[in-house]
Amino acid sequence: MLEHLSAAPYEPKVLSCQKADFLSATEHSQQCYIAEQYCQHDFLYFNYSILSYCWLNGSIMTTLMVSGFVGYLVYNGISEIIKEFLIPSLEAVKVKFDVSEIMAGVTLLAFGNGAGDVLTALVASSYPGGIDYNIGATMGAGFFLCSIGVYLITKTSKSQIKMDPVHFWRNVGFQIISIFVIMVFGVIGQISYFSSISLTVLYLLLVSLVYYQERDKILKSRKDSLGERMQTVHEAKYDLEIAQKFDDMKLLYLWDKKSEQELAAKPVKWATPLIRLNYVTGDARVKMLAKKFRFAVQLTMANIETQKQKWERLSLYEKIRAIIIYPLMQIFKYTLPGPKEDQFDKNQAIIFPIPGSIFFVSVVFSFPHWWVYFLALLFGFGISIFLNTTIPSQKTPPKYFFYLQLYCILGSLVWIFFLSGLLIDFLQFWGIITELNKTYLGFSLIAMGNVLPDCITLVSLAEEGYAIMALNGIYFGQMFTNLIGFSVAFLKQNFVNQGPIKFNLFSIIDIEQNAFKLMVILAAFLNLLFTLIMAVRNHYVISKSIAKLLTIFYCVFFTLSSSSAFYHAWTKK
Repeated sequence: MLEHLSAAPYEPKVLSCQKADFLSATEHSQQCYIAEQYCQHDFLYFNYSILSYCWLNGSIMTTLMVSGFVGYLVYNGISEIIKEFLIPSLEAVKVKFDVSEIMAGVTLLAFGNGAGDVLTALVASSYPGGIDYNIGATMGAGFFLCSIGVYLITKTSKSQIKMDPVHFWRNVGFQIISIFVIMVFGVIGQISYFSSISLTVLYLLLVSLVYYQERDKILKSRKDSLGERMQTVHEAKYDLEIAQKFDDMKLLYLWDKKSEQELAAKPVKWATPLIRLNYVTGDARVKMLAKKFRFAVQLTMANIETQKQKWERLSLYEKIRAIIIYPLMQIFKYTLPGPKEDQFDKNQAIIFPIPGSIFFVSVVFSFPHWWVYFLALLFGFGISIFLNTTIPSQKTPPKYFFYLQLYCILGSLVWIFFLSGLLIDFLQFWGIITELNKTYLGFSLIAMGNVLPDCITLVSLAEEGYAIMALNGIYFGQMFTNLIGFSVAFLKQNFVNQGPIKFNLFSIIDIEQNAFKLMVILAAFLNLLFTLIMAVRNHYVISKSIAKLLTIFYCVFFTLSSSSAFYHAWTKK
């Protein structure tokens, strides 16, 4: 590095962070100078051009391997944050405020599934040409899920998938409307504050429509839930009165997750039916209770055995992945509180506020002055001391545990924001080196990386017999991403530009620049329109033949767009 800097600087008349300038430099020291002096403003968190031209001596192959590994970590990091921290915390909010399954699907779960896409769009709006990334990533993700995702669900589902006509028109119809509104903005030629906010209003209208259509089910669900809780309380009291008659009642030892070598003696709450009754009288109620508890014991012991064999059952790829992302998971663990009560650990709870506060300040305030870090450190120590003095025991969550789960939601969003920035930096560098269209990069790399974890979840739901729920999840999640994602990204651009932003999709003058954006938008629009027509003709049954046609359409579009993108990049002078 020092050897490169000691060389005479390379400074022609016009310098910029472009492929042509790097190629015109004949020495690595000159390329390093361009990367350090003229590429800093093209990256948000990490300047990959310094990695390539200063640290790796301009070796494209080595850069590809190193940056590819970093990109792999970032993709997996976003996936793990959403799966292990954000979704469980949102489920806690659902339980706390008694949100129905229907409303949770269109609000909390849609937010959980779309948070990565929305924050990626928000981060991308800070880059030159960020709208191109947003169009490609957001529309590309929806296009992928509404074709490949639908195919995977129909292939996995063991039964016929027949959608409710009203729900199907609502879900697909709003998806089509959201894309149509984006095209209207392209015809107008600009996006104002009002246009940006109108997308959020449109999503709120969707939520209101869902509540209006499902209000009877929601009220009935809440009433049934309340009745079940009351019945459970009365049965627990009665069971406790019966069980207390036995002198030889013994508590089970539960498996201590911190060690797989021994069983930790941890008392079990009565609410957990893991009590063994050895003596049974003629009372039928007691016999039934004892049988239920013995069955629970068998399940518990089977779970212990499963924990022992968990590593052995992983595939080779899963084992390698677990080893690679293990350091990243440890960083998450000590910057975020655990979101699940059954995994609570006092030591982890009192450690996370200190590194977590430092990290969050760095991301939110874009690496501020030292005194901001000092205040964050004091705040972290204060929270840590408070947790240490108020948490009763090692494995017992405090009464205010819900507020730690809220903290986990905010912290997860900060992590996703940061990792999304690293991801866009990664694409920005390869956009410079390959000169591939930014919309295409968003459509191919960002979109596919964001939706692959969603596809795994959707396939799992279909395997369990919830194919209709999985399809609804696709449309709700993508409506959230399209409407809220574009809304926050456009609104940020409005504030940065202090007024409307240019969005001439159909301008003849800029047709070459806008070609890929138009291709992706129109392809996603036609895909949904075709889905709607074919489903109506097939009496709202989503068959495998329809899904195959959607997949063929996606593959043809991806092949043609890839060929066009590489052709323009290679023939560019």
